[in-house]
Amino acid sequence: MWPFRLISGVLSMPNEVGATVAQRRICSAELGAKSCVSRVFGQTSKSKRFMLITALLLVFGTAVPAFPFDSTLSWSNPLGPGRVEAAAPAGSRFFPQTGFLVSNRDGVNFLSEFERLGGVTTLGFPVSRVFEASGFLHQGFQRGILQWRSVANSAVLVNVMDQFYSSGKDDWLLSKGIPRHSSSDDGSRGDFNKAKETRLSWMTNPEIRQAYLSNPDPISFYGLPTSNPERHGPFIAQRFQRGSLQLWVDSVQDMPRPGEVVGVLAGDLAKGLGFFTAQAVEPESPEPEAELQELVLPVPAFRQERNLSCESSAAAMAASYFGVALPERQIVAELPLDPNPHKGFRGNIDGLFGWIDDYGVYAEPIAKILTKHGLKAEVVYDLSLETLKKALAQDKLVVAWITLYTTPQKPILREINGAKVNLVPSEHTVVVKGYDQRGVFVNDPATGRGGYYLNEDFLRASGYFGGMAVVVSK
Repeated sequence: MWPFRLISGVLSMPNEVGATVAQRRICSAELGAKSCVSRVFGQTSKSKRFMLITALLLVFGTAVPAFPFDSTLSWSNPLGPGRVEAAAPAGSRFFPQTGFLVSNRDGVNFLSEFERLGGVTTLGFPVSRVFEASGFLHQGFQRGILQWRSVANSAVLVNVMDQFYSSGKDDWLLSKGIPRHSSSDDGSRGDFNKAKETRLSWMTNPEIRQAYLSNPDPISFYGLPTSNPERHGPFIAQRFQRGSLQLWVDSVQDMPRPGEVVGVLAGDLAKGLGFFTAQAVEPESPEPEAELQELVLPVPAFRQERNLSCESSAAAMAASYFGVALPERQIVAELPLDPNPHKGFRGNIDGLFGWIDDYGVYAEPIAKILTKHGLKAEVVYDLSLETLKKALAQDKLVVAWITLYTTPQKPILREINGAKVNLVPSEHTVVVKGYDQRGVFVNDPATGRGGYYLNEDFLRASGYFGGMAVVVSK
């Protein structure tokens, strides 16, 4: 039996606009991780952030979104200082970032479904315990609420934004930059295919439309549009059944850059609006006797200044940790240009992110610059967790090459001036500053904030580059 039952009648609703139809399953192609908004990957810049837990206020004309925009996984720890990771019961995973378990228990397999749908990179961290509402078991995650369907033996996403409308929250949402649920008749008369055809035509903003369609199964993840695009302060917003996408058009300090698209994380929003009971949001604890292991070095975090300057920004963070004043712009100025990234920067540093022509630079040129400025910088390949942990334990930092947010990619082998070189779309660099039992802590130049990746995700993404890294020390 589940150890609690929470009754709240707010989460049951049809799964699609215009008709109740079989729910599609969600693909796990989108990335990311902090609390109300997550980056939708376009081709704009590496400044793509994936989940933020701090709250921001919206003051139109001068300011900032009402909800946290996505960054990396930098979290307060509900377990207290020094308690970062612990063993969870069999069939469970404990997430210290938010203090909740995701489990397979009594035939209700939220953990298996969470992992099938892409885990943290797709749904974010859990933001509630399992609870019962309207005869179904649910669990809240940052990007939505999963509902367990026992007949299908699977979980589906709840249409949270439609629930906000049904619960009379649209005025409040509008004050925070989310359009009202449209009262327009889509003419479908209960025909889902007609509703789909009509409502998809409401996506008249090309950037928002591209962001929506970049998900392999956007209807399962976002649902259908429930508003037209509208200008709200520094961004254009469009509402969907399970979220809202924002295209930023004005430059606001510490906010997404103009041209970037972000999306409200509906699970966090539901939690903030009080859609979960007090018991559902009370943090859980792992087994108290479990041994906890953690090491995190206090490395300063910088946000990269150019579209493709993550390597230089990461190197500047490492230098700063060891007391060497070496700003990003100086490293950029000292980098040679070369089509082979092992020899210099490949392409235009202000080019579009994600491709292999305007690209970046690999470990060897970065190590040379760090060495030139009085640091020890060792280029390593086949980076392992053992090597990484040993370096950190010796007060060394690891500048590691991965894909942005560890997105799955396929390396492309090119011959460049007689040398065979692997190029990887979405190439990125982070500073590894710590570890615990399940993953690694990083500083991410794309956001200027801390992040966290599970070991398996980090090693997979590092493996695309042959485990390439620079181990930096004084």
